[in-house]
Amino acid sequence: MRTMRIYSIFLLICLFAMSEQCGCPAPYTQQIVCYDPIVVEAKIESFSERGYDKNYQITVTKFYKGKGEYDTLSDKTTLKTPKEASACGPVVLKVGSTYILSVSVYDGKMQHNLCGLQVDASSATNTLLEGIAGKYQENCDCGIPSMYEPPQRGPRTNKQCGHSPLACDNYDTICAKDGNDQCNWQNC
Repeated sequence: MRTMRIYSIFLLICLFAMSEQCGCPAPYTQQIVCYDPIVVEAKIESFSERGYDKNYQITVTKFYKGKGEYDTLSDKTTLKTPKEASACGPVVLKVGSTYILSVSVYDGKMQHNLCGLQVDASSATNTLLEGIAGKYQENCDCGIPSMYEPPQRGPRTNKQCGHSPLACDNYDTICAKDGNDQCNWQNC
């Protein structure tokens, strides 16, 4: 009986700990750009907080992907972000700054969390700019090469990593097909 009680308490603690974690499914910038329907450059105008969310008022200054999807949105100026770590937040964007962001869409509204692309536009690398300008999308069907041959790491979230320093590391190199139709990392 005592063993069962200890096991039950242990299981409850594990479930609670798991519910407090954020897990990002795509470690590569190319995967993020391929999976998210919208990628934009946007200026942060202001923000407000409501419940579990922080809502940024943005002005989109450039589209890299998803202009058609954006045009169907019911709210084109609000970017909803989570405040809680369990929902992959908090997202911290500086008012007046411009960011390159990947955006998901839910119920006609833009959403973004720490799993998405979030780079200060003034510090974007040439590789990232080349990738989001089309190279990533051209190669979305390209499978990421072996985990034993990873590319160089680079920042995705501009050091706004939530509760994990590993969230700052991301791969922003391009995986593309070579002349033999094989997927390889490109040295840009």
